[in-house]
Amino acid sequence: MRLAALGGLLQPAYRWQAARIFAACAISYGIAALLGLEEAYWAPISAIYVAQPELQTTFAAARDRVIATLIGAVIGLAVLQAARSGMRSTPLFWGALIPLSILSAVRPNLRLSCTTLVILVLVPSTGPVLARPLERILEILLGTLVAIAVTAATPIRQRLNQPHAG
Repeated sequence: MRLAALGGLLQPAYRWQAARIFAACAISYGIAALLGLEEAYWAPISAIYVAQPELQTTFAAARDRVIATLIGAVIGLAVLQAARSGMRSTPLFWGALIPLSILSAVRPNLRLSCTTLVILVLVPSTGPVLARPLERILEILLGTLVAIAVTAATPIRQRLNQPHAG
């Protein structure tokens, strides 16, 4: 990267946005850890995804994150429940991924539904089937709400020249 390009990264608006992302991550992780959530890292991951330079785009990213998570969680839960009743989870997973892949192609802002399905079904877990999806939703909502709060509390006065990443 050239020095001139680095100079653009040092603009006050970029530094401020970086500080907001960092703050949203730290706060959401701290709260998740205090609550004893098993996979507390999902809160800051959500905060990173949701925290945008403007409140309006933060709300849009938050909406997409929550909707995609709920879609993936509902389908993932159905796969896990079916697997508990004796069906093989691998074919169920691949079958469930087909409509989510189509949804992601048509609505890229909902692509995290695939991610949620992958994590719920393919990452081993112990305990009740409902516990993991419900805790994941709680962790994601926590990160999302913290990102909204940090964005609302710390408006950027100068517009950033970057496209919405979510």
